[in-house]
Amino acid sequence: MKPARHRFVRPLYRYLQVCVTLLLILVVTDSGQTQTLTTFRIANGTSGENPAVLWVGVEQGFYRKHGLNVEVIYMRVGSLAASALVSGDVNAVLTSSNAVLNLAAGGLDVVIIGALFQRPEGDFMARPELKRPEDLKGKLVAIQSIGGGGWANNMLALDYLGLDPDRDNIRFIVLGDQPSRIQALETGRAQASWMGSTFSAPLKKKGYTLLVDLSRVPIPYVGSSLVVRKTAAHQEAKTYEALLKGTIDSLRFFQKPENKPVVLKTMAKHLRLNRVEDAETGYNAMVAAYSNDLRPKPEGLQKIYSILSRTNPKLSTLKPETILDATFIQRIQSSGY
Repeated sequence: MKPARHRFVRPLYRYLQVCVTLLLILVVTDSGQTQTLTTFRIANGTSGENPAVLWVGVEQGFYRKHGLNVEVIYMRVGSLAASALVSGDVNAVLTSSNAVLNLAAGGLDVVIIGALFQRPEGDFMARPELKRPEDLKGKLVAIQSIGGGGWANNMLALDYLGLDPDRDNIRFIVLGDQPSRIQALETGRAQASWMGSTFSAPLKKKGYTLLVDLSRVPIPYVGSSLVVRKTAAHQEAKTYEALLKGTIDSLRFFQKPENKPVVLKTMAKHLRLNRVEDAETGYNAMVAAYSNDLRPKPEGLQKIYSILSRTNPKLSTLKPETILDATFIQRIQSSGY
């Protein structure tokens, strides 16, 4: 009769062998999946909360699910992001429709394949002593860059208020990201500026004047959108459809109330906020602003096109609808995804 110790050691040894084998299989399988992921870089030039759905998509693995290793790269101004797209350093840019119009007017084959926003968003804020739209005449408005998405939102706000920069001697001063523009308002270097909800909230508490809540302006609009090189996108259609599917998954996750704590943590981290709860205003704004229908709609371009055409004569020969390519999202939607 074998000692009791040997009766237990041999089965235990075999059990451990099986566990190690299974672990090796899992490691090799996971390694293989990682190696097959396609690197996909998205540049954005906004310092606000607009790219939040992309951050969530990366951190929750929605893009990896569709075979993409997505990197979201912040660049200080939209023009740098656009240059990176043109040079091929990035595969897509999250930017405004007016930026795409200007690029297309310059002869580049850029198109919008998915629009995250179908209406304007954010707040046009002014110093406390400015109470009425006419108080802005002869004043300075802080912007991130000329021709960027923030510039477009400033122009939409002024247009809604019945103001014209040329007629009313309203000048723009380029000051960079939103914290820099807030500082300019606080020091009096500028008197007004558009900014996202996360950054306008503290100013409201300090008594600064909300001149326009753009989310309440009833005009169709194509806001921050996924912009790509048309030729590249059609050559690698599956890759770009994977991008849109991952974004759809992230949008669905973002908008479910039970996922709010996770989303707030992600937003606070990327916005470099001291407290997670400081991201709540921006979170609420994005839940309301993000569109479940990513199809870029031609009617949303008309307003910003009419504003841009005043200063860019090249746009007179461009049909706005040519910068929209809904074929990718239409294929996804027709598949029932």
